[in-house]
Amino acid sequence: RGFKIEQKVWIGGIPEGVTYKELHEHLKPAGAKWVEVFTGNGQGTGVACFATEDEAKNAIATLNGSPLNDAPLELDVWVRKPREDDVPKPGEAAVEAPPAPAPAPE
Repeated sequence: RGFKIEQKVWIGGIPEGVTYKELHEHLKPAGAKWVEVFTGNGQGTGVACFATEDEAKNAIATLNGSPLNDAPLELDVWVRKPREDDVPKPGEAAVEAPPAPAPAPE
């Protein structure tokens, strides 16, 4: 969708049955451009994307704890969990275990 991770906000505590349209209307005053409500394993959570990192931070500051259908929403920074099949792109460092300590001098 073209949004950087800094422009994304994780949303928790979404009441059952809330649609992306309802969530978008709730987040629109803070500048939400795109919203998704997750289903299945992610039920009760979602993501909102904003035009800028500052808008995303402001949304977290102003809307965290705000009620939607009498349930307080949780808003926080978006953190992408690495997947096992992630392959680094050319020029990116691979995620590796920390280097072993250097051997003691003899």
